[in-house]
Amino acid sequence: MQDNSYTDKHNMTDPDSEEANNSVETDATVVTPAQTAATGANTAAQLSTDPDIINPHVWKILMDHGYDCVFTISIPDRIVHFEHITVDHAYEAIYPDTFLEEIDYRSFCDTLRPHVVPEEQDPFSSELELDHVCDEIKERGDFVRTVHMIVEDERLSKSVRIQSNIYDDNYLIGFIYDISSSLDHDWMTDEYARFGFAKKAGELLKDSADDTAYSLIYTNIKGFKAINELFGEQSGDMVIFHARDILKSVLKPLVIGRLESDHFILITEDANLTKENLKILANQTYTEGSRQYDFTIRCGIYHLTRPTPSITIMIDRARLAEQSIPNLEGYSYMVYNDEVRAGYINRQQLSSDMNPALEKDEFKAYYQPIVDAYSGKIVSAETLVRWKHGKLGMISPGQFIPVFESSGQISILDKLMADKVMSFNSNRCKNNKKIVPCAVNLSRVDFYNSALMDYLIELYTNNPRAKDCMRIEVTESAYANLESNASVYLRRLKELGVKILLDDFGSGMSSLSTLEGFEFDTVKLDMGFIRKIGLNRKSETIIRSTINLSHALNATVTAEGVETVEQLDFLKVAGCDYIQGYYFYKPMPEDEFSDLLD
Repeated sequence: MQDNSYTDKHNMTDPDSEEANNSVETDATVVTPAQTAATGANTAAQLSTDPDIINPHVWKILMDHGYDCVFTISIPDRIVHFEHITVDHAYEAIYPDTFLEEIDYRSFCDTLRPHVVPEEQDPFSSELELDHVCDEIKERGDFVRTVHMIVEDERLSKSVRIQSNIYDDNYLIGFIYDISSSLDHDWMTDEYARFGFAKKAGELLKDSADDTAYSLIYTNIKGFKAINELFGEQSGDMVIFHARDILKSVLKPLVIGRLESDHFILITEDANLTKENLKILANQTYTEGSRQYDFTIRCGIYHLTRPTPSITIMIDRARLAEQSIPNLEGYSYMVYNDEVRAGYINRQQLSSDMNPALEKDEFKAYYQPIVDAYSGKIVSAETLVRWKHGKLGMISPGQFIPVFESSGQISILDKLMADKVMSFNSNRCKNNKKIVPCAVNLSRVDFYNSALMDYLIELYTNNPRAKDCMRIEVTESAYANLESNASVYLRRLKELGVKILLDDFGSGMSSLSTLEGFEFDTVKLDMGFIRKIGLNRKSETIIRSTINLSHALNATVTAEGVETVEQLDFLKVAGCDYIQGYYFYKPMPEDEFSDLLD
């Protein structure tokens, strides 16, 4: 916008003149710095409240940086008077010469309407009815709307703000100013936001050479929540800046934006997507003092085709690719293809099938017995969910558990398993049959579901025998990522006498601080270690040390995935308390488990 205006109520002093540098001049008065100092706080208060005393330089800056116009509205006669209109040839059609004079309010709105995008013209006219504006100001204090206008074939976002004049109830004061830049850019990183990215990317692709291959990348910082937990949100912000800078340095994007949190989107030439560059992104380290945290920038990649789909579709496809990356070591990127699309459709189908499956009782509780390492006697069991789909048959938990965790539906399933365990053991008690405590697994998502956690606490509080029927099992990775949130609920359960088991210890995120931070009743050794018995002496040493350490912390030890007599013999010598695995029992349906106990 130009830096001049053709209607200003206040005189504009030459900013370079001596007078301008030593005084504040308005139509009403002149206040010099010396006078301000002499009169003190009273003058300062007057300067901030008297409408006829205003620094012309401040006024000029306000007018020249985004204000299309400033106007007053006389409510009794519905006349608009303009205090300021920006001079710019692009705005001559929107704010014509007739606006130099007073104009009635309806004519003012009718003149602006044709420049509003077609789909917003009717709402614009109805919303700006003066009676409606006045009513909203009385109710809320001001009237604010965002409207989109076309100026020289460019779509711009405008804020229309009207509020009461505190000095005269018969007048309103209004502003129209451009907010396109603030909407287009991310407030934190000053890179493009979604709308700004879409607009800029569209312009770049329109002008790009047909023989150059491009890709849209959607990124995600794996473990970002853990960074916030371990280092604090301020350090988390620094990781976001680190990620932005490394993405710009390595991938040299034509355009980059931040969608939200730790998710960036960018367009780059395919020539930059080398395995070496993607490996660099996969191996990042954040250092703060003596502490450091290794993290991975995961990339979903969508190779652009001709003709290109909309930017929104491309972003969605790149996001799908990122979400399809296996949660395994060594996987940090995925290219969108038909397989990714089919996987997404399958996940959506499973998610939508959950409620019908609940109604048809398709989710079954399976039990895998846990035995005393020395006597072979069944002492407890782990409860595992199985889905016998009406059309697809048995579905692996590895397929539907991640889907339900992602959609937030997992808590419904975990509550169902808890209810099934309580019902199973309660019925056996009523019939004077033997019961063993059965462990129910809790997902990391469950600890954000206060309704589920409160339900479990109430169940144990109101049922004295519940702690003999059911135990709670939480994976080490879930506890490590949610330590502060998980501890609150786990401690409340522990106070009620509930046994808490730490699952998958040694699965890749093991830390002594996990054992230090909470008094787990049982530590379950991950099967990855057990499979190395007889093959890796270091693993055997770690197993012995973990068993001894757990015992020193008053925790028992269960070995998962035991399949051979050699593994069993080693664990018995090492002092392991309990054994779970195919060597003794596979997971079995409720009826079969009941018969086994009998």
